[in-house]
Amino acid sequence: MHADDEDTRPGAVMPLSPPPVRRDDLDDTVQLSTQTRHRLLREPAGLAASPPAARAPQPTAHLTLRVSVGGAAPLPLSAPVIVGRAPRAPRIPDGLAPVLVRVASPLGEISSAHVELTEVGAAVVVRDLRSTNGTRVLAPGTAARMLGPGESAVVPPGTVIELGDGVALEVLAPGVAAPQDGEEPR
Repeated sequence: MHADDEDTRPGAVMPLSPPPVRRDDLDDTVQLSTQTRHRLLREPAGLAASPPAARAPQPTAHLTLRVSVGGAAPLPLSAPVIVGRAPRAPRIPDGLAPVLVRVASPLGEISSAHVELTEVGAAVVVRDLRSTNGTRVLAPGTAARMLGPGESAVVPPGTVIELGDGVALEVLAPGVAAPQDGEEPR
């Protein structure tokens, strides 16, 4: 029997320590520290050794939202927008901090946090925030649709969103000027 072979005879005593390493058992295996191993697992292959390439900032064409109360300027949808009588940011943030837009509601038809608008590609997601009276959505070329509490819809530029009390929001395409109060949308 060879010295490296396991003895499987009944009553044979197994060694407690591993057998000595022979020179021909060595290979090119590298032992990495735990810190190095974690860094390599986080970085994509090929990027660990090379410095990050400088990238020119990419221009972004955000859709814009117009709150048609008092001729307010359009708001870019580079972050979610929450509209209501007294909107507040969510207790548990989810991504970018929202832009809060306060609107008057003399008849109480608009909830404190009524609707949220978020840009997704070339469209906007309109989400009713469990408002009391719902949200009316008038997308171009379609019939008006009422969003119930918590319901959402994907809308294209040119959509008008009515909250109540004469408050309407309009989704504008990038580069399109907002119509002034009393003007027809383009």
